[in-house]
Amino acid sequence: MFANTLLVLGGILIFLGSIGMLTQKDLYTRIQFGGIADTVGTFTVLIGLALKTQNEIFRFIIIGLLVLLIGPVLSHAIAHSAAYNKIRVKDNE
Repeated sequence: MFANTLLVLGGILIFLGSIGMLTQKDLYTRIQFGGIADTVGTFTVLIGLALKTQNEIFRFIIIGLLVLLIGPVLSHAIAHSAAYNKIRVKDNE
């Protein structure tokens, strides 16, 4: 029951993050929505899967740790590349 709740919650987080990415006008805000939704949503889904399938819990823990480490690094790399290429934040008018 708790595992199913985590799976649904993770799916909702990923969905809301995707909607947030589509609705924002600024690149850096899109990166923030995508990074948070990807990391937290995927980790929540992986915890739910680990609780649901007890025999492969170690595999899901390793994948979850990789997601927690690689997701923010990729978001930072994309934002750093955008700043390096002089993509500026536009003022809302």
